[in-house]
Amino acid sequence: MSHLPVLIVGAGPTGLMVACELARRNIPFRIIDKKSEPSKGSNATWIQSRTLEIFDYLGMADPFLRKGHPCHAINFYQNGNQIGNLNLKQIDSCYPFILMLPQSETEKILAEKLAKSNIKVERSIELINLEKHKNNFVSTIRMPNGNLENISSDWVIACDGANSTVRQKCGIHFPGVDIPEQFMVGDAKMSSFLSTHEIHVFFDKGTIFPDKATMFAAFPWGEKEYRLNANLYLESPRQNFTEQEVRELVAERANGNYTVESVSWISPFWIHSKTVKDMQEDRIFLAGDAAHIHSPAGGQGMNTGLQDAFNLAWKLALHIQHKADRSLLDSYQLERFPVVNRIVTQSDYLTNMMLFDKTFFAKLRKFSKSISQPKQAKKIGMQLTQLAIRYQKSPIIDYHEKTPVNSPKQGERAPNVKMTASQHLYDYLRNTGYNILLFSGLNADEKSLTKLIQLQKQLQEKFPEVIKTHIIGTVEKNSEHFIFDTNQQIHQTYNIKKPAIYIIRPDNYIAYFSKKMDEKPIKNFLKTNLI
Repeated sequence: MSHLPVLIVGAGPTGLMVACELARRNIPFRIIDKKSEPSKGSNATWIQSRTLEIFDYLGMADPFLRKGHPCHAINFYQNGNQIGNLNLKQIDSCYPFILMLPQSETEKILAEKLAKSNIKVERSIELINLEKHKNNFVSTIRMPNGNLENISSDWVIACDGANSTVRQKCGIHFPGVDIPEQFMVGDAKMSSFLSTHEIHVFFDKGTIFPDKATMFAAFPWGEKEYRLNANLYLESPRQNFTEQEVRELVAERANGNYTVESVSWISPFWIHSKTVKDMQEDRIFLAGDAAHIHSPAGGQGMNTGLQDAFNLAWKLALHIQHKADRSLLDSYQLERFPVVNRIVTQSDYLTNMMLFDKTFFAKLRKFSKSISQPKQAKKIGMQLTQLAIRYQKSPIIDYHEKTPVNSPKQGERAPNVKMTASQHLYDYLRNTGYNILLFSGLNADEKSLTKLIQLQKQLQEKFPEVIKTHIIGTVEKNSEHFIFDTNQQIHQTYNIKKPAIYIIRPDNYIAYFSKKMDEKPIKNFLKTNLI
């Protein structure tokens, strides 16, 4: 029986992201999937700005940008009249848009990234059983030829979807509710005079049920290519729909703004809303749809799973490498569950409001009016694109010292900064450890820079394998790991005027801030979280 540190079950976007991150950190693992081939359908199509930032951080944003289709705004209509426009260009990101891309392409890019580490997904392999031992799990799998094999692993990561075998075999409860109304999703080729780089969502009063709202949404992802979504309000459920029915639905609900040329795929679906209470069960972690499913409103699902994976992988790797205590792993549940719970609650609230709230249209008009205000539009855009996620009660983040007003705070993502046309701040942070940013302040002199260089040297000598220190100076200096903030863009983005320290975690979230240029509290912080 073979033994390895990690077994990943499920090779959708979440499982592939975990695999890519463990491979980047040289952690041995196997990734299995019972399906014989990757997804061929479009499935999850929204890639949010925060996910693009993660891909950028991992040095793999370019293939997504080449293949994807950016949407810079979301338009809302009532009775055929535009009542609101959510402009995403105002959000704080190098990627101020939603990227539309079929899930099959997302999986392909991630699998290609994994293949560069000479690792492939093992397909047509089904998990049959899990048996708990003292310090490991033994997984029984069925091979393509029908033979059974046992795999011993220290950790199991369940990324095997809403019907997770891992979750079921471990008896992990998956509570939630089902929304009874039926929806339809489809892929179609359509012509329109409406912008093909913006999303269009139409609401109206139904003809069969006039007290309820109908919804039709068109998400462009290429030349005349669209993902369609609509609620149906059928008197009885149906499994099949014709192309002609799709044409008629589009003509009616989009008020003639679209002409369907062809339909390549139509599928009914129902919304299920479920969340596990614990995303970690002993040596088993649940991520993505294995841990949470909800309404597709806002395109949050796949992106949330990818962030689960990004949050978990670095922590598990540090522990396996004996660089961090097992207590570090407890933060996965403490950080991700509140985020997941909030996303599920908000997505389902929006869906139920549209379906069942008689005051829906009044609320829609109020919302549409609010997003005409730049400040409110930015706030909603940051939430939608998952840039506003903040870990507020994490045991591995130091919240003691307040940051300057309008500076990024502990628990928030570290903002990327576009320094030149081809250079970003993230380019300097692409490693597997903590990054310490030592800001010189706007009025640095030779003496203060010398002090920063000494502090940098002390920290790097104390924690050589788990940190990288970077001096961010407004005066050019010939020193190792020195970032010349040419036009003070980094200082301005972080709203730093005087010397300050930020510690950025391996998942690019802010773990520590201080205006004191003192090595002792920094060392204490690192020793608390690392061995």
